[in-house]
Amino acid sequence: MSVATSMGSGFSEGVTAGPANDIREIHNWTELLYFFNHTLPECHMELSESTKRVALFIIYLAIFVVGLVENLLVIWVNWRCSGRAGLLSLYILNMAIADLGIVLSLPVWMLEVTLDYTWLWGSFSCRFTHYFYFANMYSSIFFLVCLSIDRYVTLTHASPSWQRHQHRVRRAVCAGVWVLSAIIPLPEVVHIQLVESSEPMCLFMAPFETYSTWALAVTLSTTVLGFLLPFPLILIFNMLTACRLRQAGRQEGRRHCLLVCAYIAVFVICWLPYHVTLLLLTLHGTHVSLHCYLAHVLYFFYDVIDCFSMLHCVVNPILYNFLSPSFRDRLLSAVVHYLPKVQARADRHASSSSSSTQHSIIITKEGTQPTVAGPHHQPSLSFHAPNTSPISAPQSLTAS
Repeated sequence: MSVATSMGSGFSEGVTAGPANDIREIHNWTELLYFFNHTLPECHMELSESTKRVALFIIYLAIFVVGLVENLLVIWVNWRCSGRAGLLSLYILNMAIADLGIVLSLPVWMLEVTLDYTWLWGSFSCRFTHYFYFANMYSSIFFLVCLSIDRYVTLTHASPSWQRHQHRVRRAVCAGVWVLSAIIPLPEVVHIQLVESSEPMCLFMAPFETYSTWALAVTLSTTVLGFLLPFPLILIFNMLTACRLRQAGRQEGRRHCLLVCAYIAVFVICWLPYHVTLLLLTLHGTHVSLHCYLAHVLYFFYDVIDCFSMLHCVVNPILYNFLSPSFRDRLLSAVVHYLPKVQARADRHASSSSSSTQHSIIITKEGTQPTVAGPHHQPSLSFHAPNTSPISAPQSLTAS
């Protein structure tokens, strides 16, 4: 799913950089592949590829199932209650849509890893799947930044002008984020190709003469736009929000501080190892020389680190939705919305049966048939159980 993935899957697991002069004498991809596969490594490590594939399959599957359920619930509740929910729910809704897009791409990566990076879905899907993943990855990160900034701005700027225009501003920002996220992956995606070797593989294949330059440029842009710029903004504005709440003497100030720490910690844990590993593997052999054992470990565990970076699709719905009492209330309301209708029909049926029984008794005792009152109307949406008492007894029964 990146330059490092292409390098790690295109070359053998025992990739070690040889002398710089030898690399400069290589003139095409065939010679470079032969060089990597036949240069004797300076060190050797026994790392089980089969065990890694099984572990990755299980992790991908768990993230897919849990992330799919969580993000669909978040989208459903926020979309359904968009008119009554908080104003910031627009960013949360869009972030959940982006995370859902990442989750929907996981079956492809899961099968690719299981098949030892063999790509079976054609040239178009090779590029489109990578593009779809990267566009949603950037969108998720950018919406997280927007949410952090807007939360602080809303807390500190309650001017009438902002309140009048905040809906329009948020919609414009969301549209801008989607457009920007659709443009950023293009320089990398245009160089992703389906390589027909012994088995078809989907790889980053920039022109050979400028491959190292392209690889470094793509990696630096991914690191800068995906971590170095978003992380300070998320850190600063979340800390400012927490300090503002504590200064205001809010009772939930301590809880917000803990949530802020969780927001920052999750972002760092998910993305910092990924970007550090990606940068080191891109620089290795051309700009820096890593120790042989370190290079082996980084190439082997890159896929695992890349997989763990997707845990944000599972953690984000919990931190930004399920821990919120208002979201839980809206989720309960959305679920209960469909229950009273069934219960009301059962109650009407029970009331009708009870009423006809009472009427038959009255006819037997009194000999005259009283007027039957219609069933009570039950509301279609209620948080409480509907009234299950039978219809009021006729006057003749009460009189007797």
